[in-house]
Amino acid sequence: MSEPVLLHSVAGPPGSDLARWLDRTSPPYGELCPLVGPFSRPIVRVTGPSTVVDEAGESLPEGVARPEAVAVRLRRAGVELSWGEPEVLPDKASFIQLYRARGVSSVELVRADPSLLTEMQLGAFFHAYWHRRALRHAALRLGLAMALVRLPGSLDLAADVAFWDGVRSSATRREWKRFARSSYVVFYYHRIGSGGWPGQEHLDLDVRRFERQLRLLRLVGFRALSPEELLAFHTDPDATLSPRSYLLTVDDALRDAVLALGPHASLHPQVFVNTSAVGGSPPWGFGKSIADWEELEAFEAAGGVIGSHCRHHPHLPLLDDATLRDELTGSLREILRRVPDALPLLAYPHGHHDQRVRSVAAAAGYRAAFTTQPGRNGAGIDIYCLRRVGPKDWDGHAGFLWKAFSGEWLPRRWGQLTRLSNRRATQLPQMSAEGG
Repeated sequence: MSEPVLLHSVAGPPGSDLARWLDRTSPPYGELCPLVGPFSRPIVRVTGPSTVVDEAGESLPEGVARPEAVAVRLRRAGVELSWGEPEVLPDKASFIQLYRARGVSSVELVRADPSLLTEMQLGAFFHAYWHRRALRHAALRLGLAMALVRLPGSLDLAADVAFWDGVRSSATRREWKRFARSSYVVFYYHRIGSGGWPGQEHLDLDVRRFERQLRLLRLVGFRALSPEELLAFHTDPDATLSPRSYLLTVDDALRDAVLALGPHASLHPQVFVNTSAVGGSPPWGFGKSIADWEELEAFEAAGGVIGSHCRHHPHLPLLDDATLRDELTGSLREILRRVPDALPLLAYPHGHHDQRVRSVAAAAGYRAAFTTQPGRNGAGIDIYCLRRVGPKDWDGHAGFLWKAFSGEWLPRRWGQLTRLSNRRATQLPQMSAEGG
């Protein structure tokens, strides 16, 4: 049997506060974890056949985070990895110092190999909800990285802030902006029209409300990204963005939505079409019509973007390999036949994807793919796992701005109240008519 490759994390002395904390919690990499991201634990050492480990570390600078980078390369190469015995740290202060040193070292490693960003902790700034990100910025601004370790119950935040303090101390101003400031939000819609969509209210947005949302974005200084800017941000290691950047996307290419987006084609809205249903009324459209090719071509000629939503509307992870390839390659081929200049962009039907789906999408030639998982997209988000958030007809101005700035769904109670208020408001005219 060949010698295994083992990843070694950290532990605390038996019975210590550090040991108890490490036993019951996960490292603070964030809660919005995508399919592709960092390992679940900090890696301080990699052991195994020297030829395998040394080859994975080729061209990488020395440093505390180097084992993490080596592990990323080994995982990408398909090497089977297991967790070995952890290294015992003497106390909490040592744990915090380790995290800060990892932050410093991570910047040097990503300079040497920018592709590592999406699978190292350095790329995970936007894996956290808005309040965690705000706490990081506030603590760093106030210089509280080491002070937090002395507060009871704050070890996770202390380690998190220490890591980013290390990053900030090592990064240039432009690098820090890329790692921890630059991001964009992607909105996704289905139907945009008038007259309502009984039974599908969660997919329906009144066109007047959509127009108000666009005005609101202009008012607060948001700017729409082109697909070329999107791709450049994720592929150019020097690219940065204003956090007031956004994309408009629409799944299913319902005719109502394509027509509503037409006057706003200069904003580069992206429409994802199921190519087998173009011009028809498929069952999953619940009675609504899909735009035909002439309408889609006119939309693209005006500045809109046509992307793939597969040939049909399947749950991709459930498909066999041959059918999966047909759905992904077939739809892209059909789009390029009608729109030769179309960029190969994909929105997973239902947002469903896994490693196999992601790999087939990349092999098919897609350059980016969108999920329906919420969150902002920073430079460390894998380009085949991009996040989106869906505005709802009942959000109101405040709810829509929340989604624009955070990239997240409304907090549960707020969402319940806005939906209830909208339901009551829409019922009042009917009740008045019935009463008089």
